Formats: sequence, structure tokens, C-alpha cells
Amino acid sequence: MAKRRGNNEGSICKRPDGIWMAQVSVGYDLVTGAPKRKSFYGKTRKEVADKLAKALAEVKNGGFVEPARTTLGEWLDRWLTGYKAGTLKQGTYEGYELLIRVHIKPALGNIPMAKLQANMLQAFYNEKLANGRADGKGGLSTRLVRYLHAVIRQALQQAVKEGLLQRNVADATSPPTIKNKQMRPLTEAELLTFFEAARDDRLFAAFLLAATTGLRRGELLGLCWDCVDLEHGAITVQRQLLSLKAGQVLEETTKSKAGKRSVTLTDDAVRELKLYRKRQLQERLLMGEAFQDNGLVFCKEDGTFLNIQEFTKRFQRWLEKAGLPKVRLHDLRHTHATLLLKRGVPAKLVQERLGHSSITMTLDLYSHVTPEMAKLAAESLNGLLSKRKDPAKAQGG
Repeated sequence: MAKRRGNNEGSICKRPDGIWMAQVSVGYDLVTGAPKRKSFYGKTRKEVADKLAKALAEVKNGGFVEPARTTLGEWLDRWLTGYKAGTLKQGTYEGYELLIRVHIKPALGNIPMAKLQANMLQAFYNEKLANGRADGKGGLSTRLVRYLHAVIRQALQQAVKEGLLQRNVADATSPPTIKNKQMRPLTEAELLTFFEAARDDRLFAAFLLAATTGLRRGELLGLCWDCVDLEHGAITVQRQLLSLKAGQVLEETTKSKAGKRSVTLTDDAVRELKLYRKRQLQERLLMGEAFQDNGLVFCKEDGTFLNIQEFTKRFQRWLEKAGLPKVRLHDLRHTHATLLLKRGVPAKLVQERLGHSSITMTLDLYSHVTPEMAKLAAESLNGLLSKRKDPAKAQGG
């Protein structure tokens, strides 16, 4: 026989249907004064005993969550600080917090967690797709709405694990399929026109490196001289510059595991980096003690971080002066990949240069180049039969 539990320790029993159940007092009704009890269910006694022990500890510490009264907004705050702080990169954590504060809480935050339904979430996703931008200028991208779904689903899943909810209603929704933004890579002629216009810019080497290596913006501006080997013409990507609430931060990690990589430089890039290095050393002499040595390749004249947004605007100003269409700085990365693929460079090598986690990602992003790659492959075999030996000649006839 199981040992009898004392007062305030809760109770555990096995129902006739074989399911184990635990109950514990979690306080008193403020109106009637009657005790409020919480039930937990599981397939084994140990499972419900663990849930009961956790609930008892939370009651003791004043941290028990009552789903009927706790709103989704309150739970999201608790989940974010209690389960995600310290486990995510700072940039990712701030991204979660922004999504919750700007998008989720204003629309769903006041709904009691226990009353949240799948149709409410689906209506939320649909509305965000249609009119979700904070500035009122249209809807959010499919990718961002998927992020919203992921955040909500993770938070509710934790509530299910704790026995606060019996099921995760987010699993019953249909979030949108991600549609990648329409990319606009520069053509080779346009790229050369841009280079000609921006040739005398102090940061010309940065623009050239972006187009000839495919580095992401944060990777480019987070590049340090200790990762540049001008003798062998290569760089190692292992840091990124992030724009956080605390300001510009150099993070000792890349966007993904595949992002940490070695990239071979073109001869043009090596030459321009050498010229830029000489210029930077001269600036350092002129600044004297005012120069802040952060080891950065691309920085302000005093050695401090470049502003990420200002660097993008600088790029777009040169596009305008060159009479070229306005594209994102990120489109130089697409330009790099597209030019390589059109030259017949294997997609696997392009994947490695870009730091994509899988070749599928590379092929999906650049599917528009695939027909040209197929044509190149076929053309490479043209005239194959003409190279065969004439049987008659081979026999000396």
C-alpha cells in the first residue's frame, strides 16, 4: 500500500481507466473562500508524482500558474525570462522579446491561457499576413508570421509539459508556408558600373569583399584582421557584428554552425585589402591615442564599429549615383552566388562559400539559375562523339 501523504502534500491515486491522477491545493477562491485544487494526470505514478512535486514547490515559492486566470501575455513573459534567458544568443532573445511585445501581446495577450483556441491563433496569423506591419503599411512576411507561430508554439508546449494545459492548440493551426523575398542580384555589368562609381569610397574594399565572397552584412563588419591571411589570400569567418539594445556588439559566433568557414579571396580583393590596410594604418597614426583598436578590418576612422544601417545606406547612395536600381546590401550576397553558378561553379562549393547549412537551401534560393546550370552541363558535353576514333582508321584500313 502506498504511504499516506500528509496535509498540504497533495494526493495521488489510480483511476479505474488506468490513468494516474494527482491533486494538490493551490490556494483559495477569493470570493467563496473555498480551497482551489489542481489536478495532474499521467500514465505512471512517477509521472504524476513529479508534476505534483513541481507544483508543490511552486506553491511554496508563490510561483504557481493557474491557467484559468493566467493570460497568454503573462505566460509568455514568464516563459521568456524563465526558460529562454541564458539559453539563446542575445540577438535571438531580443528578437523573441520584440515579437512578443510588438505583435503577440497586443492581439492575444489578455486571453486566459486555458481559453486560447486554435481558431484565435489562425485568425491572428491571417491578420498579421494582411495588416501586420507596426507602421500600418501592409502585412508581415510569411517568414515573420512563421516566427510568431514558433514562439507561441514553444511557449504553449512548455505549458503542456508542466501540466498547465492538456494540449497545444498551436499544433491545430496552419501557419503560412515561407516564401522567400524576391531577390534582385546585380548583373555583372551592373556590378562593374557600381564598382566604377564607388571606386574612391573609403570603404570600397568592403563593397568589393561583399560581392566577391558573399559574406553577410554582420560577418563583413565583424571581420577582424586576425582572420585575414593576405599572404595566402583567404579569410576565416568566425564573428559577426550585431545591433542590439545595448548598441553594436561583436559576437564571437556566426549565424549558424556552417557559418564558421574559410573563404578564398579573389586577386582583386587581396589587392584592395592591402591598399585599405595601408590607409587604415595612416588613419591610426593621425588619430594617435584617440584610436580604439578593436582589431576590426572595416571600421570608422577612430577604430570604432561602423553603424550597420548607415553602411547599408552608404551602399545605396552609390547605387543611386551610378544610376542603378535600389537593392539591399544583402543582394550583393545573392549577386556573388548567382555569378558563380552561372559560371558553372558547383552548387556545393557555392554553399560552402555562403555558409549555408545545407545544399538544399542553396538550390532552393537559386533555383532561377538552375536552367542555366543545366544548359552549361549539357554544353560541356557537346562534340563528345566527334572525339571518338574512327574504327576504320584505328584498324589501319
